[in-house]
Amino acid sequence: SDAMLHVFGNFYSYEEAMKACPDGWRLPTDAEWVELANSIKPEADAVVGEPIKGIAADFMANVSFNGTEMWEYWPEVGEISNSSKLAAIPAGYANLGERDENGKYPAALFSGVYEYAAFWTADKVEGESNMAYYRYIICDQPDMQIGKGEINTFGANVRCVRERQ
Repeated sequence: SDAMLHVFGNFYSYEEAMKACPDGWRLPTDAEWVELANSIKPEADAVVGEPIKGIAADFMANVSFNGTEMWEYWPEVGEISNSSKLAAIPAGYANLGERDENGKYPAALFSGVYEYAAFWTADKVEGESNMAYYRYIICDQPDMQIGKGEINTFGANVRCVRERQ
């Protein structure tokens, strides 16, 4: 909904996400997510295409919405620190469905609010032309996961990185 756009951000299909970043910025690759994780927590020993161990709290923002903490505390995750400065909030993800003539998704289904934060990577899945990778955090798991989403119907948030000069 437009009313919640500034709170939870937008959900994009992969194709929309590839165009969502402003000039001079782009979606990060999975290798760049791994590089960031390793710079924050070298002991995570992150590897491209694999879950990143024990890093979720470093990406989570400790925020509230209408008096409710968005990330519930889980001992497995530990104290939320946002040391990455990514400020991930659990906005969930979307099954977008079909786009109408106005470019909207009238049948979209939203899931995982207060539980998941999902962000597209720039990487498509090799051998599966309709799939791309995304990174996600689950409220009760200490690891940042990696998933595959259908490029036209899965909806995730974006974080943009500045083009290297």
